[in-house]
Amino acid sequence: MIRSMSVILPLALALAMPAPALGQSAASQAEPAATAPLTPEMLGDALSCRSRDALWAFADALFRDPGSPAWMQEMPDDPATKGMLGVAGYKLAMPVLLLGQRVDRVYFLNDWIVTLWPRKVAEAFVAAQSMKRAPITVTEQYYRFIDPDDGPMLGAFAPTGNTTAALLAKALGAKTSPPPPATSLFVGCNYAAVSEAKFLDLARRASGLATDASRDVADDVRAIVPPK
Repeated sequence: MIRSMSVILPLALALAMPAPALGQSAASQAEPAATAPLTPEMLGDALSCRSRDALWAFADALFRDPGSPAWMQEMPDDPATKGMLGVAGYKLAMPVLLLGQRVDRVYFLNDWIVTLWPRKVAEAFVAAQSMKRAPITVTEQYYRFIDPDDGPMLGAFAPTGNTTAALLAKALGAKTSPPPPATSLFVGCNYAAVSEAKFLDLARRASGLATDASRDVADDVRAIVPPK
């Protein structure tokens, strides 16, 4: 279930498994690392849903063998990912292309590899790529499957930090207002081996899955820190 959930909004996954999951999933399935150097062209292929092997090569290098290529600089305190768990972001000295669009930063999250664009830029890309709005009520996600049987899936989603915090606060009994609309969207590719039909089924159940996961986390918090 956890691997299947990774193709929907990362919110539910983040609540259920707070770990840098890409290094445990894609990398763990990878073939032995190639000796060829990692290039911007390879990263662009991974970002554009053209190469699982490229994603695995970067996952292996970045998470299993510490040390990114010289043209990738880690961004450990990126405000864009505040409140999101298991995200690794990198600034690119050598920009890459996402289906023809210039990208100067990338993020890895489980089976996702994405960039972050202002909402208007992202929405234009979503429309140009004929992505559809996913049937998720807790936040915003778009998708288009390259292969409807087992992916990959081109996608876009709103940063989930505020939504995660709101769900946890609600599970702990606090009254919260809905988070404001995101001013930017993550855009890129998800390589989870999930069919479009399975994705849509999970997407329809995402709100319940996220609520259940946040309730479980809240119960764990109460067990550790009893209310005063």
